[in-house]
Amino acid sequence: MNVLFLHQHFATREGAGGTRTWEFSQQLLARGHTVTMVAQLRRGGGIEEAGRHQVEGMDLIMLPGWYTNHLSFTQRIWQFILFIVRASKLRDLPHRPDVVIASSTPLTIGIPGWILARRHRVPFVFEVRDLWPEAPIQLGVVKSPLLKRAAVWLERFLYRNADVVIPLSPGMEAGVLAAGCAPEKVVTIPNASDIDLFAPEHRDRALLEPWGFEDKFVAVHAGMMGEANGLDYVAKAAEVLRDRGEDDIAILVVGEGITKARLERFAAERGLTNIIFTGMIPREQLGAIVSSCDTCLVSFADFPVLQTNSPNKLFDGFAAGLPAIVNSAGWTKRLVEANDAGAYVDVTKPEELADALVTLRDDPELRARQAANAHRLGTEVFARERLSTRFADVLEFAATIRNGQPTMPAELRAPLIPESAQEPTAPA
Repeated sequence: MNVLFLHQHFATREGAGGTRTWEFSQQLLARGHTVTMVAQLRRGGGIEEAGRHQVEGMDLIMLPGWYTNHLSFTQRIWQFILFIVRASKLRDLPHRPDVVIASSTPLTIGIPGWILARRHRVPFVFEVRDLWPEAPIQLGVVKSPLLKRAAVWLERFLYRNADVVIPLSPGMEAGVLAAGCAPEKVVTIPNASDIDLFAPEHRDRALLEPWGFEDKFVAVHAGMMGEANGLDYVAKAAEVLRDRGEDDIAILVVGEGITKARLERFAAERGLTNIIFTGMIPREQLGAIVSSCDTCLVSFADFPVLQTNSPNKLFDGFAAGLPAIVNSAGWTKRLVEANDAGAYVDVTKPEELADALVTLRDDPELRARQAANAHRLGTEVFARERLSTRFADVLEFAATIRNGQPTMPAELRAPLIPESAQEPTAPA
C-alpha cells in the first residue's frame, strides 16, 4: 500500500514538538507499505531545507515557507494558503497513492488532501487533531462572520467527503459527530506515549543542573506556549509558591510560542527564580529531561473546546511515570482521576496548582502510587505500538474503499481508552 500523508507541521525526533505522524508512519513502513510525507518547513521541525528527502525509509516532500509559533494570525493564514496551493499542485510523486491522509491542524490541510485523493481516485482519510474552526472561534482568533461561516462550511465538507475520520479524543469525536459526520466512518485514536524516549529508567537529576533544579521538586510543562495553553496560570502559581516560601518547588516550562516573551517578563518583573523557560529542546533530549522531573503539568486556557484536546505532554508524562496535574475539565480530568494517575486543578485558581504541587512533594506514598498508575497507562493503554497498530489497520481498511463506503469492522472502532474517559464531551 502506498500512503500519501499530508501534515503541514511534521516533525522528526531531531526536531521539537509532537512526533505522532513520524511514529505512526514507522508502523506503516514496518508493514512494508510506502509513505510519502508532504510537509512545510517550520522552526523546530528537524528538517531545515525545502525539497525532497529520505527520512528513515520515508519519502519526505518539504515545501517552502517558514512556519513558526510566533507568526501573527494574518501571517499564519498566508502560510496556510501557500501550503494549499503548493501541495495541491504536486504531481510527480515517488509512488502513486492507494490512500491519502491529511492531518489537521490547520483545517485547511484537508483541501489539498481531498484534491489529491480525487485526482488519484483513491480514498481520503482526515485526521482531526483539534476541533477547527471551533477552537480559534472560541479563542477569539477568528472574528469575521464571513470567515467563520466559510470555516464551518469547510469543516462539514471535509467530514462529509472523507472516507474515514480519525479524531484524537472522545470530545473531538463528539464534535465531529455534532458537525454531521457519519458515525460509521469515525474511529478515535488518541495521541500515544513514547515509551522509548520517556521512561523512569531515563531519570537523571544531573540533567536539571543547567537550571539549578537538581535538588528541587520539579514540575514540567513541555509543549506549545500559545494563548490556548494558558500558561499565565502556571506562572501565577509559581508566584504563589514563592510568596508562601515553598523554595524547594520549581517549574520547568519547555517550548516556544507567542506567549513566551510575556511570561518571561512576568517572571522577571516579580523576581521569580522558581520558574524557568528553556525554549525548544529536541525531542531526543527532551525525553530524559522530562523523565527526570517529578510531575508533569498539562495546562490549557479556560475555553470549553480545549477540554477535548489530546495533549502529547500528558501521554509522554505517563510514559515517564510522572503523576499528571491537569487543569482542563474534560476527558483528561476523568482519565487522571479515575485511574489515580494525578490530579485536576481549577484553571481559574492558580493557588490550587500550588496546593497540588505541595501535596505531591509532601506525600511520597501518593506520589509513588500515582506515578505507577501513570506509567501503567503509558505502557499499556497509550503505548505507541498499540495505537499505531490500530492506525495502520484503519488505513489498510480505508485503502480498500471503492465506489461506496463499506461498514468499518467493529474491531477497528472498538474504544482504545479506559471506559472512565470514553464519555464524549461535546464543546459548548
